[in-house]
Amino acid sequence: MDLVIVRHSISTDNHAGRVSGAGSNVELSPAGIDYAKKVREAYDWDRFDQVFASPLRRAQQTAQILTNDSPNIKLDQRLSELHFGDWEGADEKQLFAKHPDVFDYAGMFNEKYSNFAPNSESYADLVLRSKSFLSDIIGPYANRSVLLVCHGMTIRALFAAIFNSKVSEFTTVNNVTLNEVYFDPKNNFDPRLYSYNQKLV
Repeated sequence: MDLVIVRHSISTDNHAGRVSGAGSNVELSPAGIDYAKKVREAYDWDRFDQVFASPLRRAQQTAQILTNDSPNIKLDQRLSELHFGDWEGADEKQLFAKHPDVFDYAGMFNEKYSNFAPNSESYADLVLRSKSFLSDIIGPYANRSVLLVCHGMTIRALFAAIFNSKVSEFTTVNNVTLNEVYFDPKNNFDPRLYSYNQKLV
């Protein structure tokens, strides 16, 4: 299976600097729509046998733009972003000022964040649902090309699940960049791209 994973394009929350997880069902910004259209023209999105997307609007919109509204898009809740609980929609700069220890070197929440954010989802739970999703597609889609359109933390968790590693070992993923892993018939994996867009735009 050739698995390509793409983060959604720029959302309104991305522009506003707000925490945006599974509890923030925002749309793409006008700039995000334009950017996704540019990426669409730079890559062969028709080559995929199956497309899966997070049910959150920003991911659905990105999948629809990239595939020219393909009817072959399946939504899966397990591809939703990490749920940040009561911190959903909060100003990132204000949170950093109040809780600097829960941010990593790239300005993303580290594994300790869920100890401070009420009603939030942990990294461990995100990895569990990522593993569940992967286990459901690796067999049925062997020898096929599959596209996932989801979210930054979700992509990091998917890679953590594939590599049996920690989410923190994978850096933040930029909007609408390619992340690719090839699985051979014995399910050995070959990572090929991570947060790559050099040839796209």
